[in-house]
Amino acid sequence: MTGHLVEIAGPAGAGKTTLVANLLAQDPGTCLGLHSDRLGLGIALLSTTPALAAARLSSGGRWWTRAEIRSLTYLRAWRGTAMRNHPGGLVLLDHGPVFRLAAVTALGPPMTDTAAFRRWWSRTAEAWASLLDQVVWLDAPDEVLLERINGRVRDHRVRNVAVAEVNRFLASYRRAYGGALELMAREGVPVLHVDTSRHSPDELTQIVSRALPRPAGRSG
Repeated sequence: MTGHLVEIAGPAGAGKTTLVANLLAQDPGTCLGLHSDRLGLGIALLSTTPALAAARLSSGGRWWTRAEIRSLTYLRAWRGTAMRNHPGGLVLLDHGPVFRLAAVTALGPPMTDTAAFRRWWSRTAEAWASLLDQVVWLDAPDEVLLERINGRVRDHRVRNVAVAEVNRFLASYRRAYGGALELMAREGVPVLHVDTSRHSPDELTQIVSRALPRPAGRSG
């Protein structure tokens, strides 16, 4: 496998979209995302189904939503893409594996608490840890995140809701992210933590850019 694979992660309002756009503009050799064709997605879905069925057998509650199944499928399909033909250069992932592993833990159905699903989750996270070169974790105080979310044009589940509900939502998300980030760090993936309330977008771009891994023969 050539090149470097880096995920930009963090709660809504942390500044991921702006940072990714700045990093892409700064280096034309950097690209965004991994992709999979229909065949790859179909194979991924089939390989994921036994774990989902096993979790269902030991838990009640609702079934997965279509969006959740799609997200779980991407976790498997993108791994195949990265292992087969990961491109050279720097590849940034926004809403990548760390995000999806955290989201399914924080927001998924009751079956995410079963032993069967936790085994699948751990195996999937460990497999991604062998592929990721770095995770950049962006965060900010709750009041800063809420101000940024409420100032957006696009909607979000905590936009214009009670502060206490926002705090509960963000705490749940951070716990879920914490589990994924701890596993990544334990497996040797460098995790860069940045409080984006302390830096302008340009400063943040420079901080992260200096810390990113670089393909052989290039300097930052």
